[in-house]
Amino acid sequence: MPISIAIVRHQAGWRVISDAGSMGSYAYQVDAEEAALRFARAAKGAGRPVEVLLQQADGELRPFPG
Repeated sequence: MPISIAIVRHQAGWRVISDAGSMGSYAYQVDAEEAALRFARAAKGAGRPVEVLLQQADGELRPFPG
């Protein structure tokens, strides 16, 4: 079962969350994206499958390329 990491809007910024809870808050989307990809690489390095999702303007979560 893959680990899900999501990049979502939160108040005036962005938050990275996973199945385990919040992984950090960021002022800029690009910072949240970079953090999510770092977390994903670490999980993949430990042998875990990972999916990274990005919240779209309409609220939908879609796979984030990276």
